[in-house]
Amino acid sequence: MEQGITTKDFEIRFSDCDHHSRLKLSNLFLFMEETAIADAEANGFGLWKMMKAGYTTVITRIKIRILHQPVWGEKISISTWAKDFYKDKVVLKDYSIVDSQGHSIAQATSSWLLVNMKTGKSENPANSPYPIPLFAGKNALPEMMDILSPEIEPRVLRTEQAHYSDLDMNNHVNHCRYVDWVMDSLDADEVKSRRIRSIQMNFISQVPLGGNVAIVRFKNTNHHAYIFGMNEDDMQAAQTAGGLLATGNAQPPRCHFQARIGFAD
Repeated sequence: MEQGITTKDFEIRFSDCDHHSRLKLSNLFLFMEETAIADAEANGFGLWKMMKAGYTTVITRIKIRILHQPVWGEKISISTWAKDFYKDKVVLKDYSIVDSQGHSIAQATSSWLLVNMKTGKSENPANSPYPIPLFAGKNALPEMMDILSPEIEPRVLRTEQAHYSDLDMNNHVNHCRYVDWVMDSLDADEVKSRRIRSIQMNFISQVPLGGNVAIVRFKNTNHHAYIFGMNEDDMQAAQTAGGLLATGNAQPPRCHFQARIGFAD
C-alpha cells in the first residue's frame, strides 16, 4: 500500500463468527472502525488530539460491497484512506479488504462529518485543526450514498433499548451495534440461504443510553431488504395520529438509522 494509507491485519476469531462460522457483519464493521481510528492516529488527526482542539469526526453513511464473507481462522487486511471533501460538508473515506493472498474480498466507501464539540454543528472538513491528507481519485468503491426512501408495507418487528454495552466513547450507541439490530431483523432462512452482497447504513440521529428504537422492516424488493430504526416515542405518537409512518403530522417520527441489504440472488 502507498505511504500514508493505513493497513491493519485481523484474524477471524471464534467470537467474531455467527453460527454458520462466518464473520459477523457487525464485527467486520468493528474491524473497519478500528482501522479508521488507526489511520487518524497515524496521519496526525487522532481522536484525543482532535478532542483537545474541540473537534471530533462522526460517521454518517457507509456502504460495503462483499465478494466473500470470511470464516473462522481466515486472515484479512483492511486498508483505508480519505479521498475527498464532498461539497465542503463531509470527508469521503474508502476501504479495501483483502484476504491473506491479497485477493479482494470487499470494498467500501463512507462519509464523515467534522463536528465542532462546542456548537454541536458540522463544519467544512477542509478547516480541520489538523489537516486530513487526501488521496484524490483513489476509489475502492466509486459510489455515492443517498438517503433511503421508505418502501411499502412497513411493519414494526420489535423495540430495541440502548443499554450500557451498546454505547461507545461518544456516549451513544456505536454504529456497529446497529448492524447487529439489522441482521437480527432478517429471517433465519434469509441469513442461511441468501448471500449478502452489500449493505448500506445511514446514521441519521444518535441514540443515547435508555433510548428506545422501533425496528421497522419494509416489504422486500427483488434483491433488497430495507430496515429502519425509528424513535419509539415518535412512532407511538404517529400511530395515534393515524398511521405507522404518517407524514401529515406536524412532527414526523425521527429516524435514527436506515439500512439497505443487497442479496446476491
